[in-house]
Amino acid sequence: MSALSFILTDRALNVHVRVQGITLEPIGTVGPTRYKVISGIFQLVEEEAIQTQLDLGPDTKTLVLVDESCDRPVATEIPREKLKLFWAFICRVLKPVRTASREPRGLNLIIPDEAGYIVRSDIFEERLRGCPQIQAVEGFVAPGQYVRPPGSAGNSGSPASLLLSVISCVLVAGSDEKSITQSLDIVQPLLNDRLSLPWLSATQIAARRLAVVGEIRSYNMCARYFQAARALNVIVVAIGNGGHWLEEDTPQNMQIREAYIQLDMTADLEFPSRVATAIRNYQYQIDGITTVTDFLLVPVAEAARLLNLPTLSPEAFGKSVNKYATRLATSPDSCLLVSSHDDLSKLSKSGTSLPPGPPWIVKPCNGWGSTGIIKVSNKEALVAALEKVSSNTGYSGAGLPDSHELWETKVLVEEYCDGPEVDCNFVLWHGDILLFEVVDNFPCTGDNIDNGTGNFCETQLVFPSALPPSEQLVLRDYLYKSILRLGFRSGVFHAEARVRQSSREYRNGDGSMDLRLKSTAASQEPGAFLIEINARPPGYLDSFASAFVHGVDLNALHILIALEDDIRVQALSKTYRENGHLVVAAIEAERSGIVVSDDPWQDLEQKNPELMSNVVQNVMTFQKGDRVDDPHLDTTLWLSGFTVYSPESRAQALKVCAQVIAEFHCEIA
Repeated sequence: MSALSFILTDRALNVHVRVQGITLEPIGTVGPTRYKVISGIFQLVEEEAIQTQLDLGPDTKTLVLVDESCDRPVATEIPREKLKLFWAFICRVLKPVRTASREPRGLNLIIPDEAGYIVRSDIFEERLRGCPQIQAVEGFVAPGQYVRPPGSAGNSGSPASLLLSVISCVLVAGSDEKSITQSLDIVQPLLNDRLSLPWLSATQIAARRLAVVGEIRSYNMCARYFQAARALNVIVVAIGNGGHWLEEDTPQNMQIREAYIQLDMTADLEFPSRVATAIRNYQYQIDGITTVTDFLLVPVAEAARLLNLPTLSPEAFGKSVNKYATRLATSPDSCLLVSSHDDLSKLSKSGTSLPPGPPWIVKPCNGWGSTGIIKVSNKEALVAALEKVSSNTGYSGAGLPDSHELWETKVLVEEYCDGPEVDCNFVLWHGDILLFEVVDNFPCTGDNIDNGTGNFCETQLVFPSALPPSEQLVLRDYLYKSILRLGFRSGVFHAEARVRQSSREYRNGDGSMDLRLKSTAASQEPGAFLIEINARPPGYLDSFASAFVHGVDLNALHILIALEDDIRVQALSKTYRENGHLVVAAIEAERSGIVVSDDPWQDLEQKNPELMSNVVQNVMTFQKGDRVDDPHLDTTLWLSGFTVYSPESRAQALKVCAQVIAEFHCEIA
């Protein structure tokens, strides 16, 4: 630990900043990247405070660093271009106080203590998001950039040498020396925890090119996916239908993809060949191909095989998107397949053996989200539900007519498990579990209604789970084996399941519903009941919440696995200690009609900024002028979604979430 005291002066802008702080010894051991931290207080000063013999005439090409820690101040000129990003951040941070009381600001400057290539250019922003007492984080590295420690052995500790090696700045809370010092003390162990991963690679990270096929989400629902690709030094080539929003060469699109290839996206037998031909004919080499669109998982994997590109097994994908095939591989006794009107007639007339029940769940064999799922409590309702679901089954996004030979008309009848529902996210790499997390999935309207009028669209997700560790372990072991049975050994997986004989149940108490200890103990040991396995990352808000809580970006890992980037898959799967409590909630429209409001979230921000300070993410599914269909239909998307964060408690996060829903207003005419 060594003390620092210097002034950095910009003669062109007449800005002079005094820095007083310490350089901490290298942090990190074997495995995680080692780095130094300058922990200091930055404050604007008048030019008269600079004590130096150097002529400080106007100069737009250099900044001057005056080292005050020596017996006599020593001035060093630094080319402005070499500190361009760092100095812009410092000026921006101090700008609010330039004409006021010149209050100080506290900053941690991160400096590598070893050489290597940055694994992700926004690694500091990603890993330090949501830290207590941190107000802003900015990195100064490009994707795949090579960085190294300060200078040679002779001057590696000089202030100028240190500043030239700064790769990120972390602004902490506080407006006076005492409060800033307290914040710096709080933040230091958080840096140790969150940056304890190998964020530098000894191996060069060259740009790779990835084809992303069939992106069906709007920009605001997939922005983080494309931003992750860019930060990973991955060049995206998008493939899709004509007229897609990614096709137009807007400034936004040109930042997130290199090109757009228009293609007939009909999911027929020739689709893999069309994709393969488009990629072969592209002007540059493409290193991988992927999709997050369920009904394209199989044909895109088949296209990858045709191209000899990395891919997960098309056969495994085929089982994961077919709920009956998933059941056969994991729990064949819990379901019944109804594949024709003859089957339905036999079921109505005979004593066909049914899965355990009632109640039962009726759903499309090949489904789309949570659509077409019905809970029934008797045989008459079961037959009616089968007739309803069979008339509208299949991938709504595949673009196939009902008469097409591949159109799926089969319906699944399965056992209903009334235990707590969870979402479980896995990252597997060559059979090893790199990440596992459990998220509590609150009851849907369909859980409480047995006549088929409710639906199974998500209402609230809470990170992390309140289930006991023993039950989470049961889920991990069972679902991991289920994924392997489907034929996967690598990938990002979003599984949905329930816990049989759980010690917890959803119950009202203390003014809200939450998972609470059952009043009577379960009669058997807890077990896992699989609902489905999605061989892709979870939705936009869910993925963001996972990154916020654990520091692992599932979208980034999905991209890297498609490129078989072993070093970065393992590096970026490292979690940090859990970061408070998050609730992801959906807001349904109150009626059908046309959206009139310009920006409901901005309206709420103006109305109640204190409440909105707890909302760390929000998205609108419908914009002004869009038509919203009947919200009671399970095919109607939710109006908006948001994520609430509380560092205090789960109960506080749920309370704030309820208040946000109550105060949110979107006018629909």
